[in-house]
Amino acid sequence: MEQPFRKDLGHVTWDEVYGRQMQRANLVPEWMEALRLKAGDRVIEVGSGPGYVSLILADRVGTDGCVYAIDRSAEALDHLERRQQERGIAHIRRLVADAAALEEADLRAETAMITMVLHHADDPAGILRNVARLLPPGALAVIGEFDPEGPGELGPPRAYRLRPEQVQAWCNAAGFSMLECRRQTPEHYMLLIQRAS
Repeated sequence: MEQPFRKDLGHVTWDEVYGRQMQRANLVPEWMEALRLKAGDRVIEVGSGPGYVSLILADRVGTDGCVYAIDRSAEALDHLERRQQERGIAHIRRLVADAAALEEADLRAETAMITMVLHHADDPAGILRNVARLLPPGALAVIGEFDPEGPGELGPPRAYRLRPEQVQAWCNAAGFSMLECRRQTPEHYMLLIQRAS
């Protein structure tokens, strides 16, 4: 019997969440291309969970770059730490925090990735406001979410999915301008946004 959807993911293990992240691997290159990520860049990943995407980002930015993996679960970031140690990756900085309230004076990033996390958040608009505060003017960010119009064969039930128009409204209120909204798959869409100058 299928478990009811829980925003806090308390009903699944972090290994299971990592497996779900792996199933979305085909989306990640498009996110990185939209951000124009290159060696030496510093990127915030909001809601990194156990870190499948964090590790891909770390490969992209290289040892001169930095990935700030933010998640409110210390256990998820412990999972990521083990994988970092196995692979000898030191340039992922794990931060246990609510992304809507994070106050990190020495966090210096040029871009942000906010993917498959807003539908889990208690305050998605607050996350976007805070990410805007953490990024410099002109910085790019990518949001990826499940489309309420999708077939619903994977991911959260339609009732928990966020309409692109709602996310765009939160972005505008947070001080981001919308550069692009596109469907990636029948289930997923992405937004490319830019911090106001």
